[in-house]
Amino acid sequence: MNDFMEELKRRKVIRVVVAYIIVGWVLIQIAETTFAPIGLPPWTLTLVIVLVILGLPLAAILAWGFDITPEGIAKDDGGRLRIAIAGGPSIAVLPFPDMSAEKDQEHFCDGLTEELLNVLTRIPNLRVASRTSSFSFKGKETDLKEAAEKLQVAHILEGSVRKSGNKIRVTAQLIEAETDSHLWSETYDRELDDIFAIQDDIAAQILEAMKFRLGTDDLPKATTDNSTAYQYFLRGRGYAISGSKREVELSAEMFQKAVDTDPDFLRAWLQLAEQSSIYALFFSKDKKWRKLADRAATKASELAPGQAESYLAQGYGHATSERFVDAERDLRKAVELDPALGRAWHHLARAEHHQGKSQQAIASYEKATEFDPDDYESPLLATNLKFAADDVAGARRTAKIGVERAARILQDYPDNQRAYYLGSGGHFVLGNMEKALQWTERALALNPDDPATRYNSACFYAKFEDTHERALNLLQDSVISRTWIENDPDLDPLREYPRFKEIVDALPE
Repeated sequence: MNDFMEELKRRKVIRVVVAYIIVGWVLIQIAETTFAPIGLPPWTLTLVIVLVILGLPLAAILAWGFDITPEGIAKDDGGRLRIAIAGGPSIAVLPFPDMSAEKDQEHFCDGLTEELLNVLTRIPNLRVASRTSSFSFKGKETDLKEAAEKLQVAHILEGSVRKSGNKIRVTAQLIEAETDSHLWSETYDRELDDIFAIQDDIAAQILEAMKFRLGTDDLPKATTDNSTAYQYFLRGRGYAISGSKREVELSAEMFQKAVDTDPDFLRAWLQLAEQSSIYALFFSKDKKWRKLADRAATKASELAPGQAESYLAQGYGHATSERFVDAERDLRKAVELDPALGRAWHHLARAEHHQGKSQQAIASYEKATEFDPDDYESPLLATNLKFAADDVAGARRTAKIGVERAARILQDYPDNQRAYYLGSGGHFVLGNMEKALQWTERALALNPDDPATRYNSACFYAKFEDTHERALNLLQDSVISRTWIENDPDLDPLREYPRFKEIVDALPE
């Protein structure tokens, strides 16, 4: 709303409306004092008042759509609103294409783009377009101004990668979108094993071009300089996206290989702790998963003592063993140290949900939504809790955010059943019943035996009395977290069924 008011001021809409009201009032006063003495009928005064009132919205619309310039009246560029709304310094990193003759450097290009995003997101007061949004432009001919408008940023970083033997050439340029002017460009010719120096150098140059007073020493350092470990890390990230039992397991395997290759790879240890925790909570009571999560949490704490990442890792470890009070404490400490740490807010909300603290969980999910523009899960999980609490307006607001983000994920990962089944709940709240049913059925078609898919589909079918039997069938052999099921309001319509109680009683302690 503040951004919208600023845009009204920029377009001089408020000034025009105030001036119009003053002039209109003066005209009405003149009409009232002169029409009768000169013999005009009474209805003429009414006509003036009506015309003045009808002209007000027209004046506001014209002020919004047109600017008075030295060359005369010109149509305002509507795109400027979207860029203005971004507020403050903002940037999008478009995927660097592989220009090599062999076309064999796609992994390298994606890794470079992702690392640049990771570095830039740690810079205070710099808003960075999400990875999902940026990668939607991968492989496409892109008009940079249109891309900036779509991504709601003022600056675009683009470039390319070309490999020849063990040499690599990286070109990068920073562009101010509204003026289409180049703020900075550079070409790097390096040995292939020098990629991490290239990343740091590019990030430092961008910050200088955007008039930040941070040197290279102030930038977060890459957490590995081992390209093999980084390849395992990227694969693990890819598997983690779907949230299915099998792919959570595969992602943990990839992160394990990453830390085996580079034992000091902090981000990989954090991801290993998170995926192991999720697997232990929802899919298996095998003690190896708890041990793996605890080991990963301990190692991450050793690598980042006293930092937000340390407390995030400890939170994962506590949650794995269902010590949700302890998990909540450490995750809250993580967000105190780094309020923009979206994953910490997300898992804090989960820890609160396991304890039945619905209102606190809603607040934490909303923080996760605010700080992580790729996170479609948090707004959709918050939607369910709000809807159950009869906050229909709030539920619709977060549902809209969640559905839009899920749809973006599905553009890049069309077989992501998690985006479908969580997005289905958002469509339900928005009244898109046909879409909600389609997304649920699509998730089931993609992975009918996956416990998480079965569970969330059960939540959808629990909403309708004539499909309660199907909901119970899906709930059978789904996730194993008793505390999550006990505190999920989506399942309230099923709780009085004897079969529901049997399903819950059969869950492992």
